[in-house]
Parts: sequence; structure tokens; C-alpha cells
Amino acid sequence: MPFHEHIREYREQLEITQIEAAERLGIDHSVLSKYELGKLAIPLDLLPDIRRVYAIPKEKFIDMLEDKLGKSRNPGLEARENKIRYAAALQNEYMPYIMNSKEFRLFMSKLNALDKKEAKKLLTEAIKNN
Repeated sequence: MPFHEHIREYREQLEITQIEAAERLGIDHSVLSKYELGKLAIPLDLLPDIRRVYAIPKEKFIDMLEDKLGKSRNPGLEARENKIRYAAALQNEYMPYIMNSKEFRLFMSKLNALDKKEAKKLLTEAIKNN
């Protein structure tokens, strides 16, 4: 499987959108789409960012580049471990901001008190208003 397909599959396994991934990579989501479809070559200088943003272990990333990934014995467990790694990387990246922003902590506190439907509505409105 070509590298661009590995990247798309890995992102989908993390259950993150192209928009979220592209935002964290500092590129437009349409460009990420072209990378994932193999319509545009992924620049070499973007590879470290992809590995960091997706929190891909070094050995696995090399295997993806060399197309040496074997069939997973437990895909469900692997997907769960990948999501945990991604969440930890996300937390580490944003923790300084969270700790230094009273407003953000208050917003998260209010968000946490809402049911899922209301929380999603509030988040959607906040994103649209930016």
C-alpha cells in the first residue's frame, strides 16, 4: 500500500477529520485530501509534522514509508492504542494554553456541564463565530 494510503488509513483510525488534521499540520484540508489520494506528492519536510501530529511511533512510521506494515493481529487494540497516543500528544500540545487561559478553562467547565447535544451546539457556534 502506498504511503499516502497508510496516512489516510491512520487518520481515519484516529477518527479525526481531514479538517482537524490539516489545521494541526498547518495546511489546507484540500491539500491534505490531495496528499491522501496520491494526487499530490507529500513534501519531505512535512513528514516529521505528520508523524508528530498523528503521534505515530518512529518504527511504525518507517514501516509505513517503506510499506513494510504487517497485518495487525488485533486491529481493535491497535486502533485504541493509536487513539490514546494521539490524545496524549494533543493534550501535551495544548496543555500550556489550557493552564494559562482562565477563559478556556471556564468554557470547558460550562461545556462539560451540558448534555452532548447542547455541547455540540455550543462548540459549533463557537467555531463559526471565529
